[in-house]
Amino acid sequence: MTSIVRSRVYSLAFVALCVAGCNTPARDTPAAFGAAPAASRTIPSGAAYEIEAIGLDYAFSLPDTVDAGRTSFKFTNKGKVVHEYNVVLLKEGVTLRQYIDAANSKEPLALLRDAPLGVLFAEPGRTSASVLSAELLPGRTYAVQCIFRDSASAPSHRELGMFKSFTVRQATVPAASVAPLAFDTIVGNDYAYTQYPKTLTPGWHHFAFVNAGKQRHEISVALLKPGVTLKQILDIDAKGGDIWGVVEESLGVLHAEAGTAPLGSLDFDVQAGREYIVICEFSDMPKAPSHFALGMVASMVASKP
Repeated sequence: MTSIVRSRVYSLAFVALCVAGCNTPARDTPAAFGAAPAASRTIPSGAAYEIEAIGLDYAFSLPDTVDAGRTSFKFTNKGKVVHEYNVVLLKEGVTLRQYIDAANSKEPLALLRDAPLGVLFAEPGRTSASVLSAELLPGRTYAVQCIFRDSASAPSHRELGMFKSFTVRQATVPAASVAPLAFDTIVGNDYAYTQYPKTLTPGWHHFAFVNAGKQRHEISVALLKPGVTLKQILDIDAKGGDIWGVVEESLGVLHAEAGTAPLGSLDFDVQAGREYIVICEFSDMPKAPSHFALGMVASMVASKP
């Protein structure tokens, strides 16, 4: 089964992540980051704060401390290889060093984190097409990592030093007023999406995920190239073809353990007349078929103006 919303590098990195925590399996000076509250302007995602996280080869640049409240992260890759912005909420008392050492040693991570927020992707020199939003909790610490590898035999970017944490304080400056948000909730089970919006209106949407299954699942969301449909993708895949070429952009991932939900939402501007796919590429065991292969795939189509 060909990966349709991640590069082959990401698929290799995910194998390492599953070993560590799934149910189955001289740097540049950091660039300036945007971390200011937006009391004087409207953030499209509807959050009170917006932070730009910068990815380098191989490090993150983002604030050490941020304000509590609903926050949207966008991810800009200023490196020369593809990177991700992968965020989790650590359990109280767990340090970043403990978490990273456990991950690098391929130890189970579930006891060290409360829940994931989500994952953003960015190609070299580009900014993620979506934002990752969450209600940040005061007094808590969040860990950020990139688990990609530059080749099958290369160390993960995390092992090369691409990890960081930030802590959350009570808000110190007035936040932008935030209206109640309407979420497009996608529910996953074993092995299908049982609830999702089949049609979308153009404009900003906030996608949430609930895992109602007994296995670990995800929503991996991608924008198809103009005119491409889910049926075409399935037909290409059935014939053993390369289906990566019909995906325009990966928009991110929300993943969760069985019976739980991630803490973040994927927010992006839905384009009129375009089709989006949602898949789960997890496997229950290293040699088991992917959930995608078992039928865990759906499509969402945006209406035309």
